[in-house]
Amino acid sequence: MSKEELKYFKKVKNIREYIIEGIKAGTLTVDEVVKVARIQARQGRLGEEIITKMANGLEETKNTVKLDNETGEPGWIVTNPSGEEYIMNDSTFKKKYERDPENPSQYKPKGGSVLSFSVNEHIEFDSHWGETMKLEVGGSLVVSEPQKIYGIQKDEFNKTYASTGKDKIECLKKAISFFEISQEEIMQARQAKVKDTQEKNTRTHIAIEEDSLAL
Repeated sequence: MSKEELKYFKKVKNIREYIIEGIKAGTLTVDEVVKVARIQARQGRLGEEIITKMANGLEETKNTVKLDNETGEPGWIVTNPSGEEYIMNDSTFKKKYERDPENPSQYKPKGGSVLSFSVNEHIEFDSHWGETMKLEVGGSLVVSEPQKIYGIQKDEFNKTYASTGKDKIECLKKAISFFEISQEEIMQARQAKVKDTQEKNTRTHIAIEEDSLAL
């Protein structure tokens, strides 16, 4: 077993709720980004399995080509500039990409902006396509729809997306509206975080005093 495979990934039961709690507590930073990278793509064969791997070789997730409920067509095998492969259903692919007229062997993004949340711990979660996905610290959770959330590693993210430059406060407001979070929920979460920090500091102070008395 490799060193990378020995890393501990925190299991997140509900990735949507994880983001919401991160917004409320202020532990996740949000940005508005657009996809800028050109990709290579081909329509997959029904039942074809693709294993998505990180640059360090650790398996990130896997998926199988299925028929799209909207179009009845099989999904697409997308290859990012870094070589990372993944599957996108037919209707989503056609909404987000079009053939690049300057380079017909590639596709260029045509979708709008999405929200991204940088994570500060190794996590794993159940993806919307039904498989476990692993995301390393520094990677980003990308959200285009409330129930369609996926992770992308730090290096791959930097090669694929670019910030729109939108003010961070405005990005936060957009995220709060997107996930329908109330100001009351945010205040309660922030107060709970402050209380928890104070209690931890008190316990640490008492432990230090006890250690000093024992010397």
